[in-house]
Amino acid sequence: MTPAAPQAMAGGLRPPVTHNFDSIVGHDEAKRYLRRSVEIHCLPHALLFHGPRGVGKTSMAWALAKHAIGQAGGGGAWAEQAARRIESGASTVVLLVEPRGAAGQITLNGWRPGKDDPEDLQYYRFVDSRPLEGHRKFLIFRQAERMNPALANYLLKLIEEPPPYLTIVLVTERPSEVLPTIRSRCAPVRLSPLDHGEMERFAREFLSDLSSARLRTLIRLAEGRPARLAELAGAEGREMNDIARLMTLFQRNGFLALFKVASELLAAPASSSRSNAAGSALEHALDALQAWFRDAMILKAVGCSGPSQLLAHPEVQSALDQYVAPLTLEGLASAAERVRQAYEYVPRQGDRNYVLETMLLNIGRDLKT
Repeated sequence: MTPAAPQAMAGGLRPPVTHNFDSIVGHDEAKRYLRRSVEIHCLPHALLFHGPRGVGKTSMAWALAKHAIGQAGGGGAWAEQAARRIESGASTVVLLVEPRGAAGQITLNGWRPGKDDPEDLQYYRFVDSRPLEGHRKFLIFRQAERMNPALANYLLKLIEEPPPYLTIVLVTERPSEVLPTIRSRCAPVRLSPLDHGEMERFAREFLSDLSSARLRTLIRLAEGRPARLAELAGAEGREMNDIARLMTLFQRNGFLALFKVASELLAAPASSSRSNAAGSALEHALDALQAWFRDAMILKAVGCSGPSQLLAHPEVQSALDQYVAPLTLEGLASAAERVRQAYEYVPRQGDRNYVLETMLLNIGRDLKT
């Protein structure tokens, strides 16, 4: 019922559950609005946090829950204790709901007593019982766009007639895919990409081991998204050495290695902080391939003696040198475009292996042309 205790991430990056308003870099306008809403007791009973992936939406949801619950209990030492309970997973007043299963959906399982619930989730107990600490509960839906229709209809009724103690926070990067009747009943909070100065501040606090030259390159690639910057820096996610091995294997063996490469690309890394939903695994694989082909195009354009600070992942430059040698820049650009097009399939309930297999097959043809 309560969130699991947070696990430390590589590179010093804090898990979302450990954040508060002061530790979140940027988003000053959103933080002022949320703080003020709590102070004057006008926090909406349903909110929609939306913005690009990796911009800090889930961290903001946890920060809001800790701030509101702490203030409801009087602040001070009580607020600090409440925050520690939330971070350790011992709190009974915050529930995080995420996509589950191979389909990567949030379903109706656990929301109604007496219904089939093979995982014994019993979410309804959280909704129906008054808070044991403070005066407020928070129900946070991560990747809210992945609710199936049955749960969406249930949630609509809950938002229309919520218990007085319950605040619902929907977190999504695709608000247009949330049921329109749900969106219209939520107060929207948009989190936009950080500016360059804010990204530099984030890097100083969490990624201080990077050289200044490489940091400038990664900040440009991250496009204002702190979590994406951390991924690029190797703070979480797949090691690029694995990508180099797989792309070299595919280059040498072609169709014979197609299914093996696609399967291994889709295997979500154990160190990732993301949900294990199929969509997240596909997106993570595409992110890694996007970085690979970007660096490959740079090396092909400037030559193997080009400055390593231009690369997102200079640690695999030797493998990249060998990879790009027989290829053309036009072929690499076409391959990068195939990766970009594949992102369109991330939110769909399709066969992710098939998406990667088809993409790799087309990439192989492009690189031989």
